[in-house]
Amino acid sequence: MPLLRLLGLGTPDQTEASAGLSAAVRERLAHLPPARAEFTAAFAGLLMRVAHADSEVSPEEDAALRRLVDEHAGLTAEECEAVAALVTAHLESMAGIDYAELTRTMNTHASKDEKLHLIDCLYAVATADDLVSVVEDEEVKAVARALMLSHRELIEVRRRYSDQLEVIRAARKLQ
Repeated sequence: MPLLRLLGLGTPDQTEASAGLSAAVRERLAHLPPARAEFTAAFAGLLMRVAHADSEVSPEEDAALRRLVDEHAGLTAEECEAVAALVTAHLESMAGIDYAELTRTMNTHASKDEKLHLIDCLYAVATADDLVSVVEDEEVKAVARALMLSHRELIEVRRRYSDQLEVIRAARKLQ
């Protein structure tokens, strides 16, 4: 345990925070195999990472996150809403997470196609407000690296969102 925590100062360490999210989702989705619940927590948590990359979650990003969880998690509407609410509730503690636990979960349980689909979903959250900021783009890149996807694989997905990339829009204005 870090010294500041022993002294009663500081915040929960990153592993505790990510485990808290996974545990909360596993508890809420107790009827699912634990691996499926952990996968769902990692999927939703990583969506929130990109939504919160600029230190705020817009209503459009929140709606996109909820829609993507609903469309891709294979849960009932009520369960999807509960997972989205859990991720939102953990937002403050998640802000300090390095997300290593969530990406490890994805690396353990997700196929290459599922990882690529996650990257597509991360860009979908980032474009919810019609602009992928530089910081959001960097977050998606960081997740792709953590998922051990190649740069080429990332670029293939990213290309579909090129019109919404802040850096591309800025370059076009300079021309």
